[in-house]
Amino acid sequence: MSHSLTLICPLPNGIHARPASRIAEFCGGFRAAIRWRNQRNGQLADAKSVLSLIGGDILFNDIVDIEIDGESAAEAAKQLQDFLRDTLPHCDEALSAEPAASRALPRALAELSPSPCFGQPAGQGVAIGELCEHRGYRFPAVEALPASRGEPHEREALRQAREALAQGLQQETERQSGQAAAIARAHLAILCDADFDARLDQALRQGLGAAAAVAATVAFYRDMLGQSASEYLREREIDIRDVGRGLLERLHPEDEPAATTWPDAAVLWAEDLAPSELLALDRSRVRGLLLGRGGLTSHTIILARAFSLPVLTGVPRAAVAASLGRTAVLDAGLGALFLAPAAPVLDYYREEAALLEARRLREARASQGESRSADGCRLELAVNIASAEEAQLGFAHGADGVGLFRTEMLYMEADAPPSEESQFQHYAEVVRLAAGRPVIIRTFDIGGDKPARCLPAPAESNPFLGYRAIRIYPDQEAVFRAQLRAILRASALGPVKVMIPMVATLAEARWARRVLDEERAALGLTRPVPLGIMLEVPSVLFQLDAFCREVDFFSVGSNDLTQYLFAADRDNERVGALYDSLHPAFLSALAQAVQTIHRHGRWIGLCGEAAASPHALPLLLGMELDELSMSAPSLQACRRRLRELDAGECRALLQQALGCEDGAAVRALVEARGARGKLPMLTTECLLPSVAWRSKAAAIKGLVDRLWLLERCDDRYGMEEDLWLREQAYSTGLGHGFAIPHAKSKHVLHPTLCLAKLEQPVDWGASDGQPVDMVLLIAFNASDAGAEHLKFFSRLARLVMHEDFRRQLREAPDPQQLLTLLQARLEGAA
Repeated sequence: MSHSLTLICPLPNGIHARPASRIAEFCGGFRAAIRWRNQRNGQLADAKSVLSLIGGDILFNDIVDIEIDGESAAEAAKQLQDFLRDTLPHCDEALSAEPAASRALPRALAELSPSPCFGQPAGQGVAIGELCEHRGYRFPAVEALPASRGEPHEREALRQAREALAQGLQQETERQSGQAAAIARAHLAILCDADFDARLDQALRQGLGAAAAVAATVAFYRDMLGQSASEYLREREIDIRDVGRGLLERLHPEDEPAATTWPDAAVLWAEDLAPSELLALDRSRVRGLLLGRGGLTSHTIILARAFSLPVLTGVPRAAVAASLGRTAVLDAGLGALFLAPAAPVLDYYREEAALLEARRLREARASQGESRSADGCRLELAVNIASAEEAQLGFAHGADGVGLFRTEMLYMEADAPPSEESQFQHYAEVVRLAAGRPVIIRTFDIGGDKPARCLPAPAESNPFLGYRAIRIYPDQEAVFRAQLRAILRASALGPVKVMIPMVATLAEARWARRVLDEERAALGLTRPVPLGIMLEVPSVLFQLDAFCREVDFFSVGSNDLTQYLFAADRDNERVGALYDSLHPAFLSALAQAVQTIHRHGRWIGLCGEAAASPHALPLLLGMELDELSMSAPSLQACRRRLRELDAGECRALLQQALGCEDGAAVRALVEARGARGKLPMLTTECLLPSVAWRSKAAAIKGLVDRLWLLERCDDRYGMEEDLWLREQAYSTGLGHGFAIPHAKSKHVLHPTLCLAKLEQPVDWGASDGQPVDMVLLIAFNASDAGAEHLKFFSRLARLVMHEDFRRQLREAPDPQQLLTLLQARLEGAA
């Protein structure tokens, strides 16, 4: 029996290795033939073959006809339709293939008259080191490889090489995390691909040796991808070449280049670089990369970004050949390369590198310590995870615990439910990594947008409101009990909580409690394990008093609670405007829930998308939630922002928000009152009693860099230009050795007064012709300054006219005395 589907490709980068491996893995579980036909080019693809799918040259918005034939065609069609709708759009991220805009050189750098060459910047950062050439692996021609010693011998050699490479790639998926693990999985899928296997088999039958068969197969796919209409897909040929190289390393190791020892600090040029070559580099020595070719969406560039390695692409060898062995500076932010730079340029970039390192250390410190508001209110910031790798990343970003461990990922791609032992190993690893921090493990949330082959469910017209999560547990009780036992065993290693998803009634909560208690007793565990529920079904809101007597804690699933409260599917563009977690109706329901739950002495967190929203944070702090849980990359910014907020002011802001008409009004209110925490305009960190800047441009750059380091400015280059626009209109050198550069800029995050005493006076074009040794920078945000910045400028200018004020500033020996003096005199001048 045949079934047909139609897909409009939703992936911005088309069907390349990573999404193709997910599709092939999913389709491989059905006893049915599944073929995709690209309407644009007529290409046919076997959906169980990664390489066949890649060869289909399926680009964004291409229309694909899908034909399904065979014994399980009906079931395959139903589940594939769900997969294409709910899972495929999230199998890849939109990566811009456009180069980041190269900026004009900052004035402090331009005045040093450097002579850079430019490339396409990939990522940010500065690298200083000896320019070296990486002589990469040259893929051998088929005719240069050994002849066949007989088909049986060559087949055995190839089998052993494939097994060894597969084992190595599998270890990489387990050892690495994030993008590195995803790329290793994609390469493993290529290696195990049926189409790849068929090409190798055909080459062996044609009489080629094992190594030559690999070379011929790689050449075939390189030619095929080279004809793609998409540059992104053309770049994927390096992944197939990388897999081929892994096989040839085992079949014909004499072609492998000798290992190279790099200098202590190296800037490496290569024509191109495969992901495996990047992973093999000693990144403690290699500080930056220059690539002759390679697009910004290649897997090598994706890995380099993940490793925070500065990269420029499109740098031909001819541009660097004469400077090999000499010092080079790579500025990925500007897209610039400085070859054999003069001493002043090198000094400039040593200061740049120190500034970037200071910013990194400052951000690292911000991830440590307790998560508290400016007035001392505690709010735990936890991480959402689906694996130990994500947990490790979360703790590296300072997570206070795991607020949501999504366990359904262990079920979704499996042919059978995972065993108790395998689950225990997964949970135990996370609990050990937590090192005493709490871990909330959510039992499997299968159904709705997360179907699983191992727990089949009947087709439903509205699966989001149907047979999912706790509603399937009674029918899968053995599976549920096995998971509870694994979680309970892991709880012996650290503080673990069990959370049940999609609870709607008291009976469901009581049933889950009974089963948990039975399994705990069967394991002989005396210490109770806290049981909580996801607060995501609105019915719970109206029985909270009773629920507080049945469960120990609550975690708000803001995504589902919002869509159920407004009866609006969050993925449906036609009703998307109704889905709003900042709508006063949602905020009111949540605020009342927090009050009721706390009145019973229970704990409540929030783990949906709203947890990481900058607009939501002041309101959630004002509600007095106990915890927010979010993705690891959001943690540091959220903690820094939390430390700027005053909980008392946020409670008042919440009351105002509850009186708004809609979410847009709430956002405008938060933007005006609470989108940015208030920092004092004057702090000792902004006062520099002795600096060695030797020019006006260097002084302006140094002060703006200080604002950026203190996170009072979001774009230092843009802020510099805003200051220079005013300097071009008239000099801010007021005379008496004082300058007051000032501007209203969109790049200013907090109004700031910054002062610097220069060790040597510099020419500022002052009104009295005298050089300047005291610089006071006034910075206001363009949207909220009004005339305030000019009033402040006038106040300072009047003070500077007084000799005693100038003398006292020059004589103040340290930042604290400068701060005391400025506060007293500015207040008196108001």
